[in-house]
Amino acid sequence: MSVAVFLQGPHGPFFANLAKKLSHHGVITHKINFNGGDRHFGWADFQVSFTGSESDWPSFFREYLSLHGVKAVFVYGDCRLYHSKARSVCESLGVAFGVFEEGYLRPDFISFEWNGVNAFSQTDWSREAIESYKPISRKPGLPVGQTFWHRACYATGYYLAMRLARSEFLYYQHHRNRDWKAEATCWLRSFARKGLYKITERYLTPNLIGEFSQRFFLFPLQTRDDFQLREHSDLLSIENAIDRVLKSFAGNAPSDTVMVIKHHPMDRGFCHYQKLINVLEVRYSIRGRVIYCHDLHLPTLLDHALGVVTINSTVGISALLHKVPTKVLGRALYDMPGLTHQGPLSSFWSEPTQVDFELFKRFHTYLYEQTQLDGSFTRAARTTINGVVDRLLAAGADSLQVRLSSGSRRDAG
Repeated sequence: MSVAVFLQGPHGPFFANLAKKLSHHGVITHKINFNGGDRHFGWADFQVSFTGSESDWPSFFREYLSLHGVKAVFVYGDCRLYHSKARSVCESLGVAFGVFEEGYLRPDFISFEWNGVNAFSQTDWSREAIESYKPISRKPGLPVGQTFWHRACYATGYYLAMRLARSEFLYYQHHRNRDWKAEATCWLRSFARKGLYKITERYLTPNLIGEFSQRFFLFPLQTRDDFQLREHSDLLSIENAIDRVLKSFAGNAPSDTVMVIKHHPMDRGFCHYQKLINVLEVRYSIRGRVIYCHDLHLPTLLDHALGVVTINSTVGISALLHKVPTKVLGRALYDMPGLTHQGPLSSFWSEPTQVDFELFKRFHTYLYEQTQLDGSFTRAARTTINGVVDRLLAAGADSLQVRLSSGSRRDAG
């Protein structure tokens, strides 16, 4: 029998159901819980709570893997404090480290890679690898549809359970520095602002696809606590990124162009940058040339944008799909010659590198077949879990050392 350990997963029962599926196939599953929310949604043949301090975690985890003969560890996101340290332990012991993340291609896919995702991806992203790849002609599944309410319900249950069990996990450090009251307040504010923006921004799309079509650059913001910003860029904050982009735009962009800054929808109730933008418009003498928006339809904007600047968001992949010249400020797996602008930001505004669309099509196929699974962590999760098991069947003999057979079944209880 082979042994797999699950650490923190996405909010909801996805990891629990995946553990059940693997258990039915003869894998001995373990779950390590770091707070009450993990425990609330957790399932495995064996569960244990880690209640020690951050400094205790690496030695605890190393001993746990060795004691139980663990062959693979599964996590959601590779930059969380406990997961980052776990990856180092796994590397030192030769234990497979499987990372799930939101899809590079959204909204109908999730990402799964061994050893890391995003800029930590161990997949060969060289042009040679992409151009020599022989597609298997895998076809995408059905669209997932809206997942917001599922995610909201699971998040509510997770944070409530985490709060109720706080006394049991005194040393736990969450990857977001907000308590449950602040989280709830911000989500209520988000709902209110969404309704407000439907009214106040109703005129923006007609203007952008009319008067300003092919005359605006788009800067889609990321969430202020995004690990992509914190781990995979040298920028200090979203505010720092806005300052840098507007300063460069003011000094180098043609005078008849405008900058559209689109707020991230998941950050709608958590922060607001209008005051900062007002100050920077005056500082850099670009008043009237910056449009700050929130809930405009992204594909429509991309159809009419002159160029896209991004830190390292997956919106960059969408921009390339729409053949929009793109400049990446951070580190991203799609930031390569032929796809994105490789020169300095200052040169992008007047001479943006055009997308080699034949290369992009190869890249898109390679990305999809190598790293993406159909479905989501909430809706259509059964399809996604089956896809994970199929992926492990294809690579498990080498990576996971799991013999997935239908002959071994355990009561999941």
